[in-house]
Amino acid sequence: MASDSLYRLAFEYKKTKLWNKLRDDEVFAIKLPDGETGYISIMGMAGDYIAAGIYIGRKGFNSYMVIASTYGHDFKSRLLYQECLLQQECLQCTFQDKANLSKEEAAEVMDYADRNNATLKGSNAWPQFVKYRAGYCPWIIQTEQDEVYIAEALKAATALAGMLKQGNLPVFDSTGGSGKIPFLEKNGDGYSISSIEVPEPLPEEYAMPGIYNDINVAKLKNMGKSGVWECELVQYPEPVRNNPDEVPHFPMMFLAVESNTGFILPVSPVEYFEESSEKLLDILVEAFLMQNICPKVIHVRDKRSYCFLEGLCKRIRTKLVIEPELPSLDDAEEDLLEHINGSEEENLQDIMKVFNELVKLSDEELLGLPDIVTNQFEVLVKKNILPEQLSERLDKVFNFTGTRSREGRTKSNVISIKPGIQQPKPLK
Repeated sequence: MASDSLYRLAFEYKKTKLWNKLRDDEVFAIKLPDGETGYISIMGMAGDYIAAGIYIGRKGFNSYMVIASTYGHDFKSRLLYQECLLQQECLQCTFQDKANLSKEEAAEVMDYADRNNATLKGSNAWPQFVKYRAGYCPWIIQTEQDEVYIAEALKAATALAGMLKQGNLPVFDSTGGSGKIPFLEKNGDGYSISSIEVPEPLPEEYAMPGIYNDINVAKLKNMGKSGVWECELVQYPEPVRNNPDEVPHFPMMFLAVESNTGFILPVSPVEYFEESSEKLLDILVEAFLMQNICPKVIHVRDKRSYCFLEGLCKRIRTKLVIEPELPSLDDAEEDLLEHINGSEEENLQDIMKVFNELVKLSDEELLGLPDIVTNQFEVLVKKNILPEQLSERLDKVFNFTGTRSREGRTKSNVISIKPGIQQPKPLK
């Protein structure tokens, strides 16, 4: 619950309409009570989103520069683009229409407005206080520290609006993340203004997980190597949470697609990747073991995925190459996004179409499926995941649960099946 003083500052700031005078890239800085530097961006000149955002310290400002760099950037992956947009580390006072607030937020704003004769007429009239964290959904502020930071941002922005009105024009000469920006410091009841250098960008750091299970890695190393795999470490595009009090967050997932067949290796996403990168690597190794596959070559297109796999590939003697163009991976990502964006009914219909086509195949056609596919069917049959009719048919042909010999199978790449990627627990 936001305090009355924070709402008062929000309504005072809104009256200044500072977004009509400053662009969102004309960032200025303030000295915060705890000694940190806050970097403030005023949003709203474009008219579609009105907010005052404060980025705390060098890490926060670095996230601002990452977002700013997305404009005009050619992203090879829609998933990487979405993840980039969710990397902000900032606090915002936004002004929304009532329909965009929760019932609790709207009731809180209405209560303040009724008690203080605040105006809520027109569009973008309802204040909302939001925290952005990398890997998390934007969420309402939850700590006193967050409220203090937003309050200081609103005070400074309102003061700067007054300076601009009086003709005191600060200098904004930062371009491309370098140069100087205005710097406001408390001076009695007002502010003094000077300038400071924009902080240097933080160096990029990527997870390089250690080996989680030496025995499994040894087993994988001793397998015969086959196939060129297109792989990428990406953020799962839907948030999850484990209880109603938890802020929804985005798991990390590892997409691995065999180039020739389009087969997607089933790899479960993991939550809180920064603390569990070794766990995801172990899940990946187990997934390859379950399919009786050790990749001969792995192609990735970004440094993060390369660093994630580098140690493992050295251990199992798999060639790891950065390759910008990965068409099979692109197809797999599009399929994933379509699956997630589609309704449950549409997704079920698509799955049933695949099952119906499989049931129509002759025994010879089923036996001609690649090992990479039939191995996955064996897992699904033994776990009773498939429809009963299809499960019985596959077991009859392949004898997954019996004792009949499976010798004499012929290998073929005629048909490739793309099983769905296991989804993490959805929001409750």
